[in-house]
Amino acid sequence: MKVLSIVGATPQFIKAAMVSHKLLLKGIDEVVLNAGQNLDDTLSQIFLEEMDIPEPKYKLAIPNLNPGATIGKLLEGIEIAILKEKPDMVLVYGDNNPALAGAIAAQRQQITVAHVDAGLRSFKPMVSEEMNRILIDRVSTLLFCPTEIAVENLKKEGFDNFPCNIYNTGDVMQDVANYYCTLSPLKSDIINRFNLNQSFALATISCPENTSDPKKLGEIINALNTINRELRVIVPLNPLTTKYLRDINIETNFTIIPLVNYFDMVELLRNCTIVLTDSGNVQKEAFFFKKCCVTLRKETECTELVQNGFNMLGSSDSEFILIAYNEMIERKPNFSMDIYGKGKASERIADILKNWKK
Repeated sequence: MKVLSIVGATPQFIKAAMVSHKLLLKGIDEVVLNAGQNLDDTLSQIFLEEMDIPEPKYKLAIPNLNPGATIGKLLEGIEIAILKEKPDMVLVYGDNNPALAGAIAAQRQQITVAHVDAGLRSFKPMVSEEMNRILIDRVSTLLFCPTEIAVENLKKEGFDNFPCNIYNTGDVMQDVANYYCTLSPLKSDIINRFNLNQSFALATISCPENTSDPKKLGEIINALNTINRELRVIVPLNPLTTKYLRDINIETNFTIIPLVNYFDMVELLRNCTIVLTDSGNVQKEAFFFKKCCVTLRKETECTELVQNGFNMLGSSDSEFILIAYNEMIERKPNFSMDIYGKGKASERIADILKNWKK
């Protein structure tokens, strides 16, 4: 069994690291292709070494093009790697363009596609990530769902009638959280660096629908400013978003810090009181670290967290954000509930791949 794993963004590298270790233990030959999103050469190498992630055999250098041209270049590069390696399977993660290109390239070469994070839906069809999720699932043979709700989403879409196999493996991100939280106190000094020994709220704003819309961004900032009067708010923020805030004259009274590495993020999550975020991954990480969360969007693909009381939708309206915050800061849900597989997802995926026969 030879597997070609396609990774292209930071969360995918981290997830792939956990799965790669399990594939190695199962005796599965893995080749990693780095599609290069969000990581320049220097940062990529530091990141791989610090996180103990296998060195990719292939790296694509895709210029900054429009989405259609980018996917075309990714398809071309991934197809070349497939023809060279002749893998039995292509493994893709998540919902970004490298994952979509990897799935399509494999399907064109009649190679089995396995999709980690299958079945996730925000039910917002005009968002590119949602279209990618649906398309990747449709051409995949092995669908590794992180939750039972993801399984049900696929069944409602008729996947029981397609030539595929659906598994509830659990979420690899919980494996990641369980493993790296044992290392983060040794790898990160962020709590002392920013004097965060007192209670604080952690907020992240990265979703383009928020960061590119002055009205939505202003509403979110207004809510965070209000929260900061009673509980210190810490926001790791992209420099471009910070500059944009200045350009459109939106004032902040909370603490903005530069974007942080994964170990710093783990320490922020471990030590904060509550999380406010528009990121799907951070919503789940809040649960892994037993923190209530307010989602800064009108919808979420992490619907199980809302249904079970760990998360509340605050949208991008300051009034609703504050209502959700005041509710969640007092809520004490049962974090022992098993929603994401209790950290066994990578092992389950490796077992399925090891025993897979067409």
